[in-house]
Amino acid sequence: MMGVIVEGTSDEKVIREITTKLGINAEIRMSRRGAKIQSPKKTKSFVDLLHDCDKIVILKDSHCSDPEAIESNLRKRLRELGLSFDGNIRICIVVHAIESWLLADEEAIGDYLGSKVKEVLNPENACKPEEVLDGIFKKNGREYLKGGEAPRELAKRLRLEKVITKCPSFIKFKAFIG
Repeated sequence: MMGVIVEGTSDEKVIREITTKLGINAEIRMSRRGAKIQSPKKTKSFVDLLHDCDKIVILKDSHCSDPEAIESNLRKRLRELGLSFDGNIRICIVVHAIESWLLADEEAIGDYLGSKVKEVLNPENACKPEEVLDGIFKKNGREYLKGGEAPRELAKRLRLEKVITKCPSFIKFKAFIG
């Protein structure tokens, strides 16, 4: 079994659909405070709860910051708490937010909205991909709500081969869990 630690509800919904598509049995733990992984102590407690899992991924958004710096800082703080990164535990930084993965497939978005959607060539370049997604939704008379059903519905329609071609952070995630 795969363990995945995520930051919020949209992350949980998207990752659940992606792991299902990949045929991976995953136990997902989510920060209850929402927007970001609360603290290294809380993250370590999630890792401890997932001790029976073969692999554990800590999935964290970079939120307009340098993904490498975010990963380095989190890794350092978790090591200080005694967490070892010897093979079965990985940190995967999503460039900006998980909505960048959703933006990679304009056909999935268009299918959900019932209209044609313009392709986003480099979704990980959008510092706030949820705002780009909301802009697309608003052009279609809707609103993108991270806590709503849209993240799950978009992920159900998502063609992972499209995400692989546009989102290097997804390639890292898939390589570890697959």
